[in-house]
Amino acid sequence: MADTALVLGGGGLTAYAWQVGMLAGLADAGLDLGGADVLAGTSAGSLLAVELATGAAPADLYGEQVSRTRAMLEVDFTLTMTAKYLWAALGTRDPETMVKRLARLALTVRDVSESDVFDAIGPQLPVQHWPERPVRLFAVDALTGEPKGFSADSGVDLVRAMSASCALPPLFPPITIGEGRWMDGGVRSTTNADLVHDCRRVVVLAPIPKGPGAGLSTSDQVAALVAGGARAALLVPDRAARRAFGRNPLEASRIPGAAREGLRQAAEHAEQIRAVWHG
Repeated sequence: MADTALVLGGGGLTAYAWQVGMLAGLADAGLDLGGADVLAGTSAGSLLAVELATGAAPADLYGEQVSRTRAMLEVDFTLTMTAKYLWAALGTRDPETMVKRLARLALTVRDVSESDVFDAIGPQLPVQHWPERPVRLFAVDALTGEPKGFSADSGVDLVRAMSASCALPPLFPPITIGEGRWMDGGVRSTTNADLVHDCRRVVVLAPIPKGPGAGLSTSDQVAALVAGGARAALLVPDRAARRAFGRNPLEASRIPGAAREGLRQAAEHAEQIRAVWHG
């Protein structure tokens, strides 16, 4: 059983920036969450998990976000795509059925190839091979609905695993790994925090605590971790941070503001996190 885990959620460019700000602020308070025994991520959180595992300092990542010196992947998630996603997500109150509906949507993507996804995601990574430190990248099999945390022990290369974790329908098609077709883990949960139940102390950053529709609630997942004996804390954006995010999580101009809000919020939660991480 691992001791500490840092779980990083999905939600686009502003989600990534807010989490970077939060980690930088906590580091300023003497809390190096990037040193967790397990770094786990979903979608945008997967990229951050890999960066931390390769030794990136939160302060440096924060500087990149505030100054916009780093070009983040910008995609055009159109209104039509949004409508299709919401139609699938909101058409049921059952989480498993919702995942099946989103899986069907994912499997309809024909105008983008898996190679196109690799070409888009690969350059975002700081390395092309799994880091030595334990990382889990969450994705969901569109054929079975089962979630999985891909790691260095999964027998799949890092770019393919990262692409699967970021394969949001209907923007990208599912990624073929083994006999499965894997899509963004965010279709099931924005954090998949319940999948680190083997860790004793867990901090979860959830820029979007719950996705649309019947998706699993991160607060419920964290409560389940605590009920199972773990010490866990959940950090989510407050009202000011949500305003900084704006309505479009892929709007690059919102990145600096989201990062600054994360840094601000970190000071308010440092003692709470210290109690979990070192208590």
